[in-house]
Amino acid sequence: MSSATESPASSASEISGSSAVENPVSSSAIALSSSSVEVPASSSAETPVSSSAEAPASSSAVVVSSSSEIAMAPTFKEDYRSECSIGEIPTSINNAKLPDPFKTLAGTRISSKAEWTCRREEIGAMYEKIMYGDKPRNPEKVEGKLAGSTFTVTVTDKGKSASFAVAINGAGTKDKPKPAMIGFGGGFMGNTCGSLGGSLSGLDIAQIIFNPDNVAPESNRGSGKFYDIYGSNASAGTIMAWAWGVSRLIDALEKTPEAGIDVKHLGITGCSRWGKGSLAAGAFDSRIALVIPQESGSGGASLWRVGAQVNKQKGKQFVQGLNSAGSEGNWMKTTFKNYDGRENTLPFDQHMLVAMVAPRPLLIIDNAGQEWLGEVPSNYCGQASKEVYDALGVSENYTYSQEGGHAHCSLPNGQFDEVKDFINKFLVGKDGIKTGKIDYTKNSELIKWNKSDWIDWETPTLK
Repeated sequence: MSSATESPASSASEISGSSAVENPVSSSAIALSSSSVEVPASSSAETPVSSSAEAPASSSAVVVSSSSEIAMAPTFKEDYRSECSIGEIPTSINNAKLPDPFKTLAGTRISSKAEWTCRREEIGAMYEKIMYGDKPRNPEKVEGKLAGSTFTVTVTDKGKSASFAVAINGAGTKDKPKPAMIGFGGGFMGNTCGSLGGSLSGLDIAQIIFNPDNVAPESNRGSGKFYDIYGSNASAGTIMAWAWGVSRLIDALEKTPEAGIDVKHLGITGCSRWGKGSLAAGAFDSRIALVIPQESGSGGASLWRVGAQVNKQKGKQFVQGLNSAGSEGNWMKTTFKNYDGRENTLPFDQHMLVAMVAPRPLLIIDNAGQEWLGEVPSNYCGQASKEVYDALGVSENYTYSQEGGHAHCSLPNGQFDEVKDFINKFLVGKDGIKTGKIDYTKNSELIKWNKSDWIDWETPTLK
């Protein structure tokens, strides 16, 4: 795949809502229903991963805490896994519709905001076991060293050490730190803050350029700083290795106030494969205050079940499916490709990854003009994910924006306005900015979201 575009031709602090050749798009309306997706007859019994290691969940094995001290506490930490009891995780279900994000592994539905944090940790545990691989937590030691605009992070764990560097531009001072956007850059994206780079220059924030290839190059699984510490056979694919790198960067920034970064107001962004990485980083680290993935496609903010149906209806691989995304670039856990053709047996879909960011602010930027990215499964993911923000009472913290008519990883003026609003509101702290919508008016005649076709659960009002 070309590193410039993803095409088949070539190979998270808990914040409330305060302050390239384009492929033609069909002019006919697209409305997909889960009823046309085939579920393997034996999917309730089949487990694509070794059954000896992965047993079905016990109905009493998972405890979801109801402690409001866990859920909405101002504690600034990577995650709350240690405070939640996570039982055995199912590796196979039988459901053509989107799994219920509010239903715990024990079979009960959450009813309060306090319960969401541990439900979020359950969802994260499922992703680690099945799709992304394990994210190592609590390393023995993390250090940061600033030299000019270069910030070097050194991580020591399991008796091994590795270092990687990022660039920090426009930082504040120790006494007056600045909010910052961490941008997945380097490689095909160039040395910029994601694809937003120059667009962010007029905002009162610093830019941190994080090159994920320095942590785990996707071209060679098992190589890179992450695997130097945890071994070439670590279960984590490169996406989770990148997320780990971002978390360790935040650890180091916390310990290095002279870097001039306000660690309580960090955002993250990236486009294409870097969009997948930035979304995962935001989902798995609640210290990230704002998440802006751009055109992340399959493995990001795009539904596996819907993508499989689109390809079935088209009679070809029209959008990148699990068979490609599950193996390309070593993004995922090696066994995840076993779900190809069994998408309906996944105990999650990507609306649940997106939901892991909630209630923190999230702006998803999509492109309706790139077939390979999957405009329909991405749009439906955007629609379904909003249900969690609505349930938590923070609808203003979530916007899904999809616009066509531009190249991959470019940013139209309208979408930049949305980026600017989210950064100014949630990182800089400006008042009077309205956010929170589903915005795809420029191609609304093409995509018809029928909620009942994909969702058979009720969205609660969490108290």
